[in-house]
Amino acid sequence: MLSGMDLPDDARSRLLRGLRAIVDEQGPPNGQTHQAGEAAEERLLALGAAPEDLRAFARMAAFESLFAALHLLDDPRGSPGWALVETSGGEPTGRLVQGLYEDLGPDR
Repeated sequence: MLSGMDLPDDARSRLLRGLRAIVDEQGPPNGQTHQAGEAAEERLLALGAAPEDLRAFARMAAFESLFAALHLLDDPRGSPGWALVETSGGEPTGRLVQGLYEDLGPDR
């Protein structure tokens, strides 16, 4: 056991850092994501970009982020880690849900 650490808080922090890193890979970090994205959208539309092209690009970025987040959930490196578990009636069934990123298709 890791002494002196609150494992649930450490796992939570590790997961959130990993998820934030996925978002930061897509654009400006430090709380500027929405502000910078909205300004970029306005500039691109003013330059003549088609709204459907911006939506297609946003969908692609969202897919890449979702894929990375699902992959992060299955990452066996590091400790503590986490697992997605199936529940029935709010109670764990004992079955892990793994490899979701393997079945995620961009055109579904």
